[in-house]
Order: sequence, then structure tokens, then C-alpha cells
Amino acid sequence: MVETKVAIVTGGAGGIGKSTVRRLLDSGHAVFVIDANQDALDALKAEFAAAADRLDVCRADVTDELQVVDAVKRADNRFGSLYALVHIAGGAGPKRARDIEEFELKDWSHVIDLNLTSAFLAARAVVPLLRRQRRGRIVLFSSIIADGEKGPLTTVTGRLPYATAKAALLGFTSQLAKDLAEWGVTVNALMPGLILGEQGTRIRDRFDRLQPQERAALLAGYPAGKPGSGDDVAAVVDFLLSDSAGFISGVALPIDGAYR
Repeated sequence: MVETKVAIVTGGAGGIGKSTVRRLLDSGHAVFVIDANQDALDALKAEFAAAADRLDVCRADVTDELQVVDAVKRADNRFGSLYALVHIAGGAGPKRARDIEEFELKDWSHVIDLNLTSAFLAARAVVPLLRRQRRGRIVLFSSIIADGEKGPLTTVTGRLPYATAKAALLGFTSQLAKDLAEWGVTVNALMPGLILGEQGTRIRDRFDRLQPQERAALLAGYPAGKPGSGDDVAAVVDFLLSDSAGFISGVALPIDGAYR
């Protein structure tokens, strides 16, 4: 009998998240989705109604400690034997600005919390469950923006705090991987480039609002001349959760089609 492995996916109702949920369900996982958008969660449940026995959802703010702890408890109560955390939730915030003096402390803190603090809270909540089983997978989401980006703003709004948070996530990944290795838990970070989901998703909408010359300049950094898809990212997540990836840990893996 094949074991059903349980994965928590934060931000699972968004573009990359939905592709990841679909891929993991197709691979036989049970998936518990945490997202702040209740309407999107309802739509996700309706779309994957055929897998209702292996899918559940929970609305929660990933920057709120108590909500994160409660959501992870709900996942454990619903499915038990948690195997993986896929932490996709994040974002560059509502403040669209390039220059440092344009950011107030609240703008900075919001983006740092949304990306970095949320990863800490989610990982801290799941690690005791993984240690209990002496195995598991944690996949975090950094970005190619962790290395900085030249030129005008494109699809990333608060680029400075976003780059800072995503760079810090790489250090967090490296250290956590070393701390958890003896427990059979791997920790890796993905660094997606421009990934466009379906119409109506956040990054797709920002990309579509760019002027034609801005879109062309952005795509010029990609040798294939096109962005990636959510399925491209989901396939890597699926692999990192597999038994075949058991000796891969502490890695920062770009998914960017040889960007620049």
C-alpha cells in the first residue's frame, strides 16, 4: 500500500500555489492549503472537489504567530503525519517604490514579515512534527530578486525590502538545513524568475499592465524570451518532496531559464 504523504502549502490559492497543489495531488499527496484569501480558497476547493478526501484549506495570515500555529494544528488534526512544508506565501507589498527614502518603516516591516518572518513562523510550527517522525521536507521560496535587479520597477512593487527578505531567506535556509539534517529533514529554497499564472493572478495582472516596451525589456533577460509557468515551479517542488531528493539540502535553486 502506497503511503499518502501530507504537505502544507502556504499561499496555495495563488498562481504558483495552485499549480503546486495540483501537482502534489496528482502525485498522491494529501494537501492542506493555508492562504489569506478566502474566496480563492473556496474556488480552489471547488476546482479540486474530486480530491476532497486529500485536500483541506484554512484561511490564515502567515505573519500572525497564533494563526500560523493554529493552522498547523488544524492540518495535523485533519491528516496527521505531516511530511512537508511548502512555504510559497509572500509578496512585495502594496507600496510601489524604488528609492529607499520612499519607504516608511511600516512599508519595510510589512514586506519583511510577509516573506521572512512568515517563513520562520511556519517552519517553527512544523519542525516539531517533522522531528517526531525523524523525516520530512521544507521548501521555501526566495527569488532571483535576492541578487538585486537593475533598472526601473517591473512586476515587483517594493523591490528593496523584497530583495532583502528574499536574500535573508537563503541564509535561513542554509542554517535550518544544517540544524535539521540529523533528523532526516531537508530544507531547500527555490528562486523563481518571472513566473506567470493564469489571468487574474497577481503577477500576471502586473505584467499585463506594463507598457509593451517594458514587457519586452523584462523578457529580454530570459534567453528563451518568455516567462516560466506555475507548472515549471511545481515540478521542482514535487521532486524535492520525493524520496529521490533525500540528499539534497541547503540548496538555493534558481528556476529562471538561465536569466541574464
